[in-house]
Amino acid sequence: MAVAQIFSSVYFSAWSNKSYFKPLVFSSIVLFLGNVCYAMAYDMKSLTVLIIGRLLCGMGSARAVNRRYISDCVPARIRMQASAGFVSASALGMACGPALAGLLQWKFKIYMVTFNQSTLPGWVMAVAWLLYLIWLWVSFKEPNRATEVNEAPQNPASGQTVDIGQVENGLAQPLLMDSVDKQNEDEDEEVDESEEAADDSRKPATSIGSAYRLLTPSVKVQLLIYFMLKYAMEILLSESSVITNHYFSWNTSAVAIFLAILGLTVLPVNAVVGTYISNMFEDRQLLMVSQITLLVGIIFSFKVTSTYSVVQYVVSALVTFVSAEVLEGVNLSLLSSVMSSRLSRGTYNGGLLSTEAGTLARVVADCTITAAGYLGVGKLLNVTLLPSLVICVASIACTFLTYNSLF
Repeated sequence: MAVAQIFSSVYFSAWSNKSYFKPLVFSSIVLFLGNVCYAMAYDMKSLTVLIIGRLLCGMGSARAVNRRYISDCVPARIRMQASAGFVSASALGMACGPALAGLLQWKFKIYMVTFNQSTLPGWVMAVAWLLYLIWLWVSFKEPNRATEVNEAPQNPASGQTVDIGQVENGLAQPLLMDSVDKQNEDEDEEVDESEEAADDSRKPATSIGSAYRLLTPSVKVQLLIYFMLKYAMEILLSESSVITNHYFSWNTSAVAIFLAILGLTVLPVNAVVGTYISNMFEDRQLLMVSQITLLVGIIFSFKVTSTYSVVQYVVSALVTFVSAEVLEGVNLSLLSSVMSSRLSRGTYNGGLLSTEAGTLARVVADCTITAAGYLGVGKLLNVTLLPSLVICVASIACTFLTYNSLF
């Protein structure tokens, strides 16, 4: 699903150049169909239908559209609050999704359709996306897009408008001598070249390569931070059921409750950060503190003694998860402020780059868990936490080096 999201983010980003409403509608329909396929695969006994459902869920992810909407349409004075709200909703869904799936333990059948712990999550999400689609259709209003108006140049001396076409056709006769005309022509050529250069400097990036060349060191650091926090969070959530079962013998319901508590803690924390703390401190200060707190959570997650207590795991997981979510909101707000204006428009914009960085982090984290699994469950925790520790230390060092440019 994450692999499909890497490719879907590109066409959603391109689509958002013309509209926000249409890609969101398309995303809702695709996600509805994906969850229906996921739920129907059980009765159809088809692995192909199951994989198609997962691919559709990945292809329907419109996070790039949401991020671009916040960057383009939300005023700067409340962008931090909007970013925190978006991150809170995302974290709540990420944590409560597995929790809800763990609580859906019923089993019944209606006609030929089976409803159990394997199919109910798909059916619940299909209904949720259908309701969201109706709500979106009724309440969402397409924002007005600024249009560029090309005005005819004015004569700076007289203030009168000069038709360039008439000058070229000889209808507007020059009143200066040939030597002066020659000098004016040279000056006009220089002005034209400077205007063309200015136009080129305002054009959006047209490829991944051109977008990469527009990345300043501070923007690269923030994309690294985004990769790091998504990697750490994916490691925490994806291996939680295996780790808690191995060390604490937790069942599915206990893991579900634990993940639900994690998700609920983000709401009050982000509300405080977005409403109060963001008004007291600079974004770059919050960025640094959040990374240090996340590093502390990762360090305390390691199993360094013969015993591994529930308190150690729960507290370290709580610190890691909350810090990562606060960091994402601050990073998203700061990224929209420091990136080039050329990365705020076009297909290859800042929202796409951050989405791709986060999605790539999830893919790498899942691959890390899979590879570490071959070493045994006893080594899974420390082996998967080690890359998180290294990347977090690197991101803190890079943030320190570019701190003065983060504003």
